[in-house]
Amino acid sequence: MPSFPWSLRQIDALIRKRELSPPDVVQATASAVRRAEPRVQAWCHLNLDTALERAEILAEALKRSPPPSPLHGATYGAKDIFDTAGLPTEWGSATQRGRVPSKDCELVATLGSLGCVLAGKTHTTAYAYYDTGPTRNPLAGGHTPGGSSSGSAAAVAAGMVPLAIGSQTQGSVLRPASFCGVVGFKPSLGALPLGGVMRFAPTLDHAGLFAASAEDMAFAWRALASAPAQAGAAALAIIGWPPEGHLTPDMAVCFRAAMKTLASAGMPIRQVPRPGFMDALPTALHTVMAFEAAREHSERYREHGPAIGDKLAALLEEGLGIDRDTYAGARQTLVSARDAYQQWARHHPVVATPAALGPAPQGLESSGDPRCNAPFTALGVPAVSVPMPTPPGQLPMGLQLASAPGHDGLVLATASACERIFGRES
Repeated sequence: MPSFPWSLRQIDALIRKRELSPPDVVQATASAVRRAEPRVQAWCHLNLDTALERAEILAEALKRSPPPSPLHGATYGAKDIFDTAGLPTEWGSATQRGRVPSKDCELVATLGSLGCVLAGKTHTTAYAYYDTGPTRNPLAGGHTPGGSSSGSAAAVAAGMVPLAIGSQTQGSVLRPASFCGVVGFKPSLGALPLGGVMRFAPTLDHAGLFAASAEDMAFAWRALASAPAQAGAAALAIIGWPPEGHLTPDMAVCFRAAMKTLASAGMPIRQVPRPGFMDALPTALHTVMAFEAAREHSERYREHGPAIGDKLAALLEEGLGIDRDTYAGARQTLVSARDAYQQWARHHPVVATPAALGPAPQGLESSGDPRCNAPFTALGVPAVSVPMPTPPGQLPMGLQLASAPGHDGLVLATASACERIFGRES
Protein backbone atom coordinates (compact mmCIF):
# COMPACT_ATOMS: atom_id res chain seq x y z
CA MET A 1 0.00 0.00 0.00
CA PRO A 2 1.44 3.44 -0.86
CA SER A 3 2.24 5.67 2.09
CA PHE A 4 3.02 9.33 2.54
CA PRO A 5 6.78 9.94 2.28
CA TRP A 6 7.01 10.80 5.98
CA SER A 7 5.05 9.92 9.08
CA LEU A 8 3.73 12.70 11.29
CA ARG A 9 6.55 11.97 13.72
CA GLN A 10 9.14 12.20 10.95
CA ILE A 11 7.70 15.47 9.65
CA ASP A 12 8.04 16.96 13.12
CA ALA A 13 11.59 15.67 13.64
CA LEU A 14 12.82 16.71 10.20
CA ILE A 15 11.27 20.18 10.40
CA ARG A 16 12.90 20.71 13.79
CA LYS A 17 16.25 19.66 12.29
CA ARG A 18 15.62 22.00 9.32
CA GLU A 19 15.95 19.02 6.97
CA LEU A 20 12.36 19.45 5.74
CA SER A 21 10.13 22.47 5.26
CA PRO A 22 6.34 22.90 5.21
CA PRO A 23 6.43 23.63 1.45
CA ASP A 24 8.21 20.29 0.94
CA VAL A 25 5.31 18.55 2.67
CA VAL A 26 2.73 20.33 0.50
CA GLN A 27 4.68 19.49 -2.66
CA ALA A 28 4.78 15.83 -1.59
CA THR A 29 1.01 15.94 -1.15
CA ALA A 30 0.58 17.51 -4.59
CA SER A 31 2.74 14.80 -6.18
CA ALA A 32 0.81 12.03 -4.43
CA VAL A 33 -2.51 13.58 -5.46
CA ARG A 34 -1.43 13.73 -9.11
CA ARG A 35 -0.44 10.09 -8.93
CA ALA A 36 -3.35 8.58 -7.00
CA GLU A 37 -6.37 10.86 -7.24
CA PRO A 38 -7.53 9.93 -10.78
CA ARG A 39 -7.90 6.35 -9.57
CA VAL A 40 -9.11 6.92 -5.99
CA GLN A 41 -11.27 10.08 -6.22
CA ALA A 42 -10.85 10.96 -2.56
CA TRP A 43 -11.13 14.74 -2.98
CA CYS A 44 -14.11 16.92 -3.85
CA HIS A 45 -12.21 20.23 -3.55
CA LEU A 46 -8.42 20.56 -3.58
CA ASN A 47 -6.72 23.54 -1.98
CA LEU A 48 -3.09 22.99 -2.99
CA ASP A 49 -2.22 26.47 -4.26
CA THR A 50 -3.51 28.05 -1.07
CA ALA A 51 -1.85 25.28 0.93
CA LEU A 52 1.51 26.11 -0.61
CA GLU A 53 1.07 29.80 0.22
CA ARG A 54 0.20 28.85 3.79
CA ALA A 55 3.22 26.54 3.99
CA GLU A 56 5.55 29.29 2.82
CA ILE A 57 4.26 31.55 5.59
CA LEU A 58 4.90 28.76 8.10
CA ALA A 59 8.40 28.28 6.71
CA GLU A 60 9.14 31.99 7.15
CA ALA A 61 7.96 31.80 10.76
CA LEU A 62 10.38 28.93 11.39
CA LYS A 63 13.28 31.26 10.64
CA ARG A 64 12.34 33.25 13.74
CA SER A 65 11.15 30.60 16.18
CA PRO A 66 10.85 26.81 16.56
CA PRO A 67 7.66 24.97 15.52
CA PRO A 68 4.78 25.88 17.84
CA SER A 69 3.40 22.32 17.79
CA PRO A 70 4.41 18.80 16.75
CA LEU A 71 1.96 18.98 13.84
CA HIS A 72 3.50 22.12 12.34
CA GLY A 73 3.72 21.75 8.55
CA ALA A 74 1.71 18.52 8.26
CA THR A 75 -0.93 18.42 5.51
CA TYR A 76 -4.39 17.01 6.11
CA GLY A 77 -7.77 16.51 4.47
CA ALA A 78 -11.14 17.52 5.93
CA LYS A 79 -14.39 15.67 5.32
CA ASP A 80 -16.84 17.77 3.33
CA ILE A 81 -19.12 18.42 6.31
CA PHE A 82 -16.47 20.46 8.18
CA ASP A 83 -16.85 24.17 7.41
CA THR A 84 -13.80 25.78 5.79
CA ALA A 85 -13.58 29.51 5.14
CA GLY A 86 -13.70 30.32 1.44
CA LEU A 87 -13.66 26.65 0.41
CA PRO A 88 -16.86 24.81 -0.56
CA THR A 89 -18.45 22.62 2.10
CA GLU A 90 -21.28 20.88 0.28
CA TRP A 91 -22.07 17.87 2.50
CA GLY A 92 -21.54 15.43 -0.38
CA SER A 93 -24.79 16.55 -2.01
CA ALA A 94 -25.77 18.48 -5.11
CA THR A 95 -28.52 20.06 -2.98
CA GLN A 96 -25.79 22.06 -1.19
CA ARG A 97 -23.80 22.95 -4.32
CA GLY A 98 -22.10 26.33 -4.00
CA ARG A 99 -22.26 26.45 -0.20
CA VAL A 100 -19.08 28.30 0.87
CA PRO A 101 -18.71 29.07 4.59
CA SER A 102 -17.34 32.39 5.79
CA LYS A 103 -15.29 30.87 8.61
CA ASP A 104 -13.60 27.65 9.62
CA CYS A 105 -15.24 25.15 11.92
CA GLU A 106 -13.66 24.82 15.36
CA LEU A 107 -11.59 21.73 14.57
CA VAL A 108 -10.17 23.15 11.34
CA ALA A 109 -9.35 26.37 13.21
CA THR A 110 -7.61 24.35 15.93
CA LEU A 111 -5.57 22.42 13.39
CA GLY A 112 -4.64 25.68 11.71
CA SER A 113 -3.44 27.11 15.03
CA LEU A 114 -1.19 24.06 15.38
CA GLY A 115 0.38 24.73 11.98
CA CYS A 116 -1.44 22.03 10.03
CA VAL A 117 -2.01 22.78 6.35
CA LEU A 118 -5.40 22.01 4.78
CA ALA A 119 -4.87 20.21 1.46
CA GLY A 120 -8.56 20.15 0.59
CA LYS A 121 -11.97 18.65 1.25
CA THR A 122 -12.56 14.92 1.05
CA HIS A 123 -15.64 13.19 -0.31
CA THR A 124 -18.39 12.10 2.05
CA THR A 125 -21.51 10.11 1.38
CA ALA A 126 -24.48 12.47 0.93
CA TYR A 127 -25.22 14.26 4.22
CA ALA A 128 -22.82 11.76 5.85
CA TYR A 129 -25.38 8.95 5.53
CA TYR A 130 -25.48 5.92 3.22
CA ASP A 131 -25.94 7.40 -0.28
CA THR A 132 -22.47 6.82 -1.66
CA GLY A 133 -20.08 9.11 -3.53
CA PRO A 134 -17.38 8.48 -6.15
CA THR A 135 -14.49 7.42 -3.88
CA ARG A 136 -12.85 4.05 -4.54
CA ASN A 137 -10.96 1.85 -2.12
CA PRO A 138 -7.27 2.57 -2.89
CA LEU A 139 -6.39 -1.10 -2.45
CA ALA A 140 -9.13 -2.47 -4.70
CA GLY A 141 -10.96 0.00 -6.90
CA GLY A 142 -14.03 -2.17 -7.29
CA HIS A 143 -14.60 -2.27 -3.54
CA THR A 144 -16.12 0.33 -1.23
CA PRO A 145 -13.80 2.48 0.90
CA GLY A 146 -16.54 2.53 3.52
CA GLY A 147 -18.46 5.56 4.67
CA SER A 148 -19.40 8.08 5.44
CA SER A 149 -15.85 9.39 5.85
CA SER A 150 -14.86 7.67 2.63
CA GLY A 151 -12.56 10.30 1.13
CA SER A 152 -10.66 10.90 4.37
CA ALA A 153 -9.86 7.22 4.84
CA ALA A 154 -8.93 6.80 1.17
CA ALA A 155 -6.72 9.91 1.08
CA VAL A 156 -4.60 8.57 3.95
CA ALA A 157 -4.61 5.01 2.60
CA ALA A 158 -3.44 6.21 -0.82
CA GLY A 159 -0.55 8.14 0.76
CA MET A 160 -1.85 11.57 -0.26
CA VAL A 161 -1.81 13.06 3.25
CA PRO A 162 -0.55 11.80 6.62
CA LEU A 163 -3.68 12.93 8.48
CA ALA A 164 -7.39 13.46 7.80
CA ILE A 165 -10.47 14.32 9.80
CA GLY A 166 -13.88 12.69 9.60
CA SER A 167 -17.01 12.15 11.64
CA GLN A 168 -18.93 9.22 13.10
CA THR A 169 -22.56 8.85 14.15
CA GLN A 170 -22.58 5.04 13.84
CA GLY A 171 -19.37 3.69 12.28
CA SER A 172 -18.22 6.32 9.80
CA VAL A 173 -14.59 6.55 10.97
CA LEU A 174 -13.79 3.05 12.23
CA ARG A 175 -15.37 1.11 9.36
CA PRO A 176 -13.63 3.02 6.51
CA ALA A 177 -10.35 2.74 8.42
CA SER A 178 -10.81 -1.03 8.59
CA PHE A 179 -11.71 -1.31 4.90
CA CYS A 180 -8.81 0.89 3.74
CA GLY A 181 -6.12 -0.52 6.03
CA VAL A 182 -5.40 2.65 8.02
CA VAL A 183 -5.93 3.66 11.64
CA GLY A 184 -9.16 5.42 12.53
CA PHE A 185 -9.84 6.97 15.92
CA LYS A 186 -13.14 8.15 17.38
CA PRO A 187 -12.33 9.93 20.64
CA SER A 188 -14.66 10.18 23.61
CA LEU A 189 -17.91 12.01 22.91
CA GLY A 190 -17.22 15.75 22.89
CA ALA A 191 -13.44 15.41 23.03
CA LEU A 192 -13.06 17.06 19.62
CA PRO A 193 -15.19 20.15 18.89
CA LEU A 194 -18.11 19.98 16.48
CA GLY A 195 -18.87 23.68 16.14
CA GLY A 196 -19.25 24.46 12.44
CA VAL A 197 -19.76 20.82 11.43
CA MET A 198 -22.96 19.61 9.75
CA ARG A 199 -25.18 18.17 12.45
CA PHE A 200 -26.76 14.79 11.84
CA ALA A 201 -27.78 13.39 15.24
CA PRO A 202 -26.32 15.84 17.76
CA THR A 203 -26.31 13.54 20.79
CA LEU A 204 -24.40 10.89 18.80
CA ASP A 205 -22.15 12.86 16.44
CA HIS A 206 -18.38 12.54 17.00
CA ALA A 207 -15.41 14.03 15.16
CA GLY A 208 -12.59 11.58 14.40
CA LEU A 209 -9.17 11.18 12.82
CA PHE A 210 -7.34 9.01 10.29
CA ALA A 211 -3.61 8.30 10.20
CA ALA A 212 -1.36 5.66 8.67
CA SER A 213 -0.34 4.08 12.00
CA ALA A 214 -1.38 3.86 15.63
CA GLU A 215 1.87 5.56 16.65
CA ASP A 216 1.08 8.50 14.37
CA MET A 217 -2.48 8.61 15.69
CA ALA A 218 -1.25 8.79 19.28
CA PHE A 219 1.21 11.50 18.22
CA ALA A 220 -1.56 13.55 16.59
CA TRP A 221 -3.87 13.06 19.56
CA ARG A 222 -1.28 14.28 22.04
CA ALA A 223 -0.82 17.44 19.98
CA LEU A 224 -4.56 18.05 19.55
CA ALA A 225 -5.61 17.26 23.10
CA SER A 226 -2.46 18.58 24.81
CA ALA A 227 -2.32 15.15 26.42
CA PRO A 228 0.82 13.52 27.84
CA ALA A 229 2.19 10.34 26.31
CA GLN A 230 0.76 7.22 27.93
CA ALA A 231 2.89 4.11 28.24
CA GLY A 232 1.66 0.59 28.62
CA ALA A 233 -1.23 -1.39 27.23
CA ALA A 234 -4.28 -2.70 29.03
CA ALA A 235 -5.54 -6.25 29.09
CA LEU A 236 -8.06 -6.99 26.35
CA ALA A 237 -11.58 -8.23 26.99
CA ILE A 238 -13.25 -10.21 24.18
CA ILE A 239 -17.02 -9.92 24.54
CA GLY A 240 -18.36 -11.70 21.47
CA TRP A 241 -19.51 -8.63 19.56
CA PRO A 242 -21.12 -8.63 17.08
CA PRO A 243 -23.24 -11.65 17.99
CA GLU A 244 -22.20 -14.95 16.45
CA GLY A 245 -23.06 -15.44 12.79
CA HIS A 246 -22.66 -11.85 11.61
CA LEU A 247 -18.95 -11.89 10.77
CA THR A 248 -17.70 -13.11 7.41
CA PRO A 249 -15.54 -16.24 7.64
CA ASP A 250 -12.49 -14.17 6.63
CA MET A 251 -12.99 -11.76 9.51
CA ALA A 252 -13.71 -14.51 12.04
CA VAL A 253 -10.47 -16.29 11.12
CA CYS A 254 -8.46 -13.04 11.04
CA PHE A 255 -9.73 -11.90 14.44
CA ARG A 256 -9.00 -15.24 16.11
CA ALA A 257 -5.51 -15.27 14.61
CA ALA A 258 -4.85 -11.72 15.78
CA MET A 259 -5.90 -12.57 19.33
CA LYS A 260 -3.64 -15.62 19.28
CA THR A 261 -0.73 -13.48 18.05
CA LEU A 262 -1.26 -10.92 20.80
CA ALA A 263 -1.60 -13.58 23.49
CA SER A 264 1.56 -15.34 22.30
CA ALA A 265 3.41 -12.03 22.65
CA GLY A 266 2.33 -11.77 26.28
CA MET A 267 -0.66 -9.42 26.03
CA PRO A 268 -3.31 -10.44 28.60
CA ILE A 269 -6.55 -11.42 26.87
CA ARG A 270 -9.74 -12.58 28.57
CA GLN A 271 -12.94 -13.94 27.06
CA VAL A 272 -15.75 -12.44 29.15
CA PRO A 273 -19.54 -12.56 28.93
CA ARG A 274 -21.03 -9.79 26.85
CA PRO A 275 -22.60 -7.21 29.18
CA GLY A 276 -26.37 -7.29 28.96
CA PHE A 277 -26.75 -3.63 28.07
CA MET A 278 -24.91 -4.13 24.75
CA ASP A 279 -27.74 -5.91 22.96
CA ALA A 280 -30.20 -3.03 23.24
CA LEU A 281 -27.78 -0.40 21.96
CA PRO A 282 -28.10 -0.78 18.16
CA THR A 283 -31.88 -0.37 18.19
CA ALA A 284 -31.78 2.51 20.66
CA LEU A 285 -29.06 4.25 18.64
CA HIS A 286 -31.05 3.87 15.43
CA THR A 287 -34.16 5.34 17.04
CA VAL A 288 -32.26 8.32 18.43
CA MET A 289 -30.42 8.85 15.15
CA ALA A 290 -33.57 8.71 13.02
CA PHE A 291 -35.51 11.06 15.31
CA GLU A 292 -32.70 13.63 15.59
CA ALA A 293 -31.75 13.49 11.90
CA ALA A 294 -35.37 14.09 10.94
CA ARG A 295 -35.47 17.22 13.11
CA GLU A 296 -32.14 18.45 11.73
CA HIS A 297 -32.88 17.89 8.05
CA SER A 298 -36.66 17.86 7.62
CA GLU A 299 -36.72 21.31 6.01
CA ARG A 300 -34.10 20.25 3.47
CA TYR A 301 -36.10 17.10 2.82
CA ARG A 302 -39.24 19.13 2.19
CA GLU A 303 -37.30 21.41 -0.16
CA HIS A 304 -35.34 18.81 -2.10
CA GLY A 305 -37.22 15.53 -1.62
CA PRO A 306 -35.39 12.34 -2.62
CA ALA A 307 -32.62 14.46 -4.22
CA ILE A 308 -31.00 14.51 -0.78
CA GLY A 309 -30.47 10.74 -1.24
CA ASP A 310 -32.86 7.80 -1.32
CA LYS A 311 -31.46 6.18 1.82
CA LEU A 312 -31.43 9.41 3.77
CA ALA A 313 -34.98 10.20 2.65
CA ALA A 314 -36.12 6.83 3.98
CA LEU A 315 -34.43 7.48 7.33
CA LEU A 316 -36.03 10.92 7.63
CA GLU A 317 -39.47 9.51 6.84
CA GLU A 318 -38.93 6.95 9.59
CA GLY A 319 -37.68 9.58 12.00
CA LEU A 320 -40.63 11.88 11.40
CA GLY A 321 -42.89 9.01 12.47
CA ILE A 322 -41.14 8.48 15.82
CA ASP A 323 -42.97 10.11 18.73
CA ARG A 324 -41.20 11.95 21.54
CA ASP A 325 -41.95 9.28 24.15
CA THR A 326 -40.30 6.59 22.01
CA TYR A 327 -37.33 8.87 21.46
CA ALA A 328 -37.08 9.65 25.17
CA GLY A 329 -37.13 5.93 25.97
CA ALA A 330 -34.32 5.26 23.51
CA ARG A 331 -32.29 8.14 24.92
CA GLN A 332 -32.75 6.76 28.43
CA THR A 333 -31.52 3.37 27.23
CA LEU A 334 -28.33 5.02 26.03
CA VAL A 335 -27.86 7.02 29.23
CA SER A 336 -28.37 3.93 31.39
CA ALA A 337 -25.98 1.90 29.25
CA ARG A 338 -23.32 4.61 29.50
CA ASP A 339 -23.58 4.52 33.29
CA ALA A 340 -23.43 0.72 33.31
CA TYR A 341 -20.42 0.68 30.98
CA GLN A 342 -18.51 3.03 33.28
CA GLN A 343 -18.88 0.48 36.08
CA TRP A 344 -18.20 -2.55 33.87
CA ALA A 345 -15.07 -0.96 32.37
CA ARG A 346 -13.42 -0.75 35.80
CA HIS A 347 -12.82 -4.48 35.50
CA HIS A 348 -12.39 -4.61 31.70
CA PRO A 349 -10.52 -1.44 30.66
CA VAL A 350 -10.16 -2.23 26.93
CA VAL A 351 -12.59 -4.22 24.78
CA ALA A 352 -11.43 -5.95 21.59
CA THR A 353 -13.80 -6.68 18.70
CA PRO A 354 -13.62 -6.74 14.91
CA ALA A 355 -13.89 -3.23 13.43
CA ALA A 356 -16.14 -4.40 10.58
CA LEU A 357 -18.06 -7.52 9.62
CA GLY A 358 -15.40 -8.41 7.06
CA PRO A 359 -13.14 -6.90 4.43
CA ALA A 360 -14.46 -4.14 2.17
CA PRO A 361 -17.42 -5.51 0.19
CA GLN A 362 -17.26 -5.48 -3.56
CA GLY A 363 -19.16 -2.71 -5.34
CA LEU A 364 -19.72 0.98 -4.62
CA GLU A 365 -23.46 0.97 -3.98
CA SER A 366 -23.04 0.25 -0.26
CA SER A 367 -20.59 1.68 2.25
CA GLY A 368 -20.84 -1.33 4.55
CA ASP A 369 -22.53 -2.28 7.81
CA PRO A 370 -21.77 -0.31 11.02
CA ARG A 371 -23.02 -2.84 13.56
CA CYS A 372 -19.52 -3.56 14.92
CA ASN A 373 -18.99 0.10 15.78
CA ALA A 374 -22.47 1.40 16.63
CA PRO A 375 -22.59 0.30 20.29
CA PHE A 376 -19.34 2.11 21.08
CA THR A 377 -20.62 5.25 19.37
CA ALA A 378 -23.83 4.97 21.38
CA LEU A 379 -21.76 4.68 24.56
CA GLY A 380 -19.69 7.76 23.65
CA VAL A 381 -16.43 5.92 24.40
CA PRO A 382 -13.04 6.23 22.67
CA ALA A 383 -12.52 3.57 20.01
CA VAL A 384 -9.79 2.89 17.47
CA SER A 385 -9.41 0.60 14.46
CA VAL A 386 -5.93 -0.76 13.78
CA PRO A 387 -5.11 -3.13 10.88
CA MET A 388 -4.65 -6.81 11.73
CA PRO A 389 -2.25 -9.12 9.87
CA THR A 390 -3.91 -10.64 6.81
CA PRO A 391 -2.74 -13.28 4.32
CA PRO A 392 -1.12 -12.02 1.08
CA GLY A 393 -3.70 -10.84 -1.43
CA GLN A 394 -6.45 -10.36 1.15
CA LEU A 395 -8.01 -6.96 1.74
CA PRO A 396 -7.38 -5.24 5.11
CA MET A 397 -9.39 -5.94 8.23
CA GLY A 398 -9.29 -3.89 11.41
CA LEU A 399 -9.15 -4.69 15.10
CA GLN A 400 -11.41 -2.36 17.11
CA LEU A 401 -10.37 -1.40 20.62
CA ALA A 402 -12.62 0.60 22.96
CA SER A 403 -12.29 1.91 26.49
CA ALA A 404 -14.22 3.98 29.01
CA PRO A 405 -14.99 7.67 28.34
CA GLY A 406 -11.95 9.84 28.91
CA HIS A 407 -9.50 6.95 28.53
CA ASP A 408 -8.48 8.02 25.02
CA GLY A 409 -4.78 7.78 25.81
CA LEU A 410 -5.15 4.25 27.16
CA VAL A 411 -6.92 2.94 24.06
CA LEU A 412 -4.32 4.55 21.78
CA ALA A 413 -1.42 3.17 23.85
CA THR A 414 -3.00 -0.28 23.61
CA ALA A 415 -3.47 0.12 19.84
CA SER A 416 0.19 1.08 19.48
CA ALA A 417 1.22 -2.00 21.46
CA CYS A 418 -0.93 -4.22 19.23
CA GLU A 419 0.54 -2.56 16.14
CA ARG A 420 4.08 -3.28 17.31
CA ILE A 421 3.26 -6.94 17.95
CA PHE A 422 1.54 -7.30 14.58
CA GLY A 423 4.54 -5.67 12.92
CA ARG A 424 6.89 -8.24 14.41
CA GLU A 425 4.71 -11.04 13.04
CA SER A 426 4.39 -9.68 9.48
